[in-house]
Amino acid sequence: MTSGTTEVPFIAQMHEFAMRESGIPGDQFYTDAKKFVRGTLEVCERFDFDSPSFVWDVYNVEAQALGCSFVTFEDMAPAIENVSPLVACEADIATLKAPDPYSSGRMPMVFEIMHEMKAQAGMIPAPCFCAPFTLASHVMTFENLIVQIKQNPGFVHKLMNFLVDEVIAPYMNALIKEFPDIVAVEGSDAVASLPFITQGMLEEFALQPLERLQKQVTRPAFCDNWWGDSYAPDLPEFWAQKRRATPDYLKVQDPDLYKLGVQPVIDYGREHNIPIVLGVDNNVFQNGTEKEIRMRIHEYMEAIETVGKGALYLCSLSAVTPAQNVRIAIEACKNFRAGDRPWAGQPNAGTPEARGETGKKATKTKAAKPVTVSDSPDTPEELMLDDIFDAVMDADDVDTEALVKEALEKDINVHTILNDALIAAMDEIGDDFADGTIFVPEMLMSARAMKAGLEVVRPILTETGEPVKGTIMLATVQGDVHDIGKNLVGMMLEGAGYEVIDLGVNKKPEEILERANEINPDVVGLSALLTTSMPSMQKTVDLFKKVGSKFPVIVGGAPVTEEFAEVIKADGYGENAPLAVEAVHKLIADKANFNAAVPARASA
Repeated sequence: MTSGTTEVPFIAQMHEFAMRESGIPGDQFYTDAKKFVRGTLEVCERFDFDSPSFVWDVYNVEAQALGCSFVTFEDMAPAIENVSPLVACEADIATLKAPDPYSSGRMPMVFEIMHEMKAQAGMIPAPCFCAPFTLASHVMTFENLIVQIKQNPGFVHKLMNFLVDEVIAPYMNALIKEFPDIVAVEGSDAVASLPFITQGMLEEFALQPLERLQKQVTRPAFCDNWWGDSYAPDLPEFWAQKRRATPDYLKVQDPDLYKLGVQPVIDYGREHNIPIVLGVDNNVFQNGTEKEIRMRIHEYMEAIETVGKGALYLCSLSAVTPAQNVRIAIEACKNFRAGDRPWAGQPNAGTPEARGETGKKATKTKAAKPVTVSDSPDTPEELMLDDIFDAVMDADDVDTEALVKEALEKDINVHTILNDALIAAMDEIGDDFADGTIFVPEMLMSARAMKAGLEVVRPILTETGEPVKGTIMLATVQGDVHDIGKNLVGMMLEGAGYEVIDLGVNKKPEEILERANEINPDVVGLSALLTTSMPSMQKTVDLFKKVGSKFPVIVGGAPVTEEFAEVIKADGYGENAPLAVEAVHKLIADKANFNAAVPARASA
């Protein structure tokens, strides 16, 4: 890859695919080193991969060794259950015990995997580690991590230092000591990407801890899977940050790559004389047509060939990726090498269609906008409402709560406070997020401030018998313990006047359906952060459809696309929290219109 070749190589993340195709249940595949290696090698040979991929469920090993709850499944990758996080406050850091690489959790299994690989394939793969930012989100939850970054950054730095110095570095150095032929160690970061965090947060809380690790590990340590290039307010600076994490090449993957186009990456690779790694979207492999798969691979391999060195990356072949599509992808790689190039010089990535600027778009039905607060208020009430509005915009939950109480004491109508200050502020926040002015952390903090004010007015609304707009049930699907988007959507729905019932994370399809039948919600919302949990989202929607459920289901989360939502026949899709609220508005309105029309149709 680094010296150039006449044949563009391809690599893949494919542990879940190997699990399924090997026929080894997940609770064995991810806990038995011999089965993991044997199954992976057999599947790589059967499908004729260029080389075996040995990236296991890398996000979970260190967290489990620290004492986080570890959950396995038969048909998907394991997960960390952090409903009761190890660290809630700074004092909890003192209770953390540094794991022993030779005895804690599944760390010893990784040593066994390395030994098995050396024995069976004669090669030593790069050992993998969970990057500090994602590991921190496991031990304290993403939401609390963001709050503490904003409110107590020193606490977060202290935790990061512990995770680097006492967990990751000793673990990697122990592997290097056991296998001196290791040339590098490879990190993976699930959540330290745009727009989950800002570029400033990436610098201070993801990149700097990684650079601290690089100084302590006796081999080069890199982390190449940060995404969000299409969100970067300063793309050259973002790529400079990625190069500090991975100096030897630049990796850009879908969906960002498809939106940006290959030319900027080609230009960067040529200018800096470095390889480029281009990643094809797992959604294309899972749901794309044969032509779409072949065209995407052709275009990216052509770009790599133009630079002269690099590799194609097949992103996250999962437990539900059709085997035939994988065969098509590998055949497309080999056909390109053989000179079969029917789409030479025909770009698709980077076009207006790829950026979502033309063609079919999601229907957006915004709730009625409340009366805006005057820019030049001339009454005490307007001044007070402006102050509440500003407190939410500034993400100040203490001031928001105090100001709402003061407004009620001054006999300002509770509905005016709710609509013209709290909800109006979150509408503005949603617009700012859609425009790319702010990212998830700012939206999350403002939503927390809005919720603090909402808690003050909620009892009064209940006493007055104010009807809610509807009941929404939310859950993160089985195999995923992340609640970033789900919590944010829940807070914004509450602010918009809905009752929200949150089932939590890692919920089986049967459990979600059972609770829906008990609760009778107007809408069910499903969230997934990891590509490995998307199959569970599909199973849940399939189950609702199979039993003829009356509950409309909307889906969302970082890897979830509108195309995926359509393929699994979800009733709605929210690309982000504000759009999820809009999707709920539309489903509720459609339901009301349908019910209103029933008598007329019946009489006719």
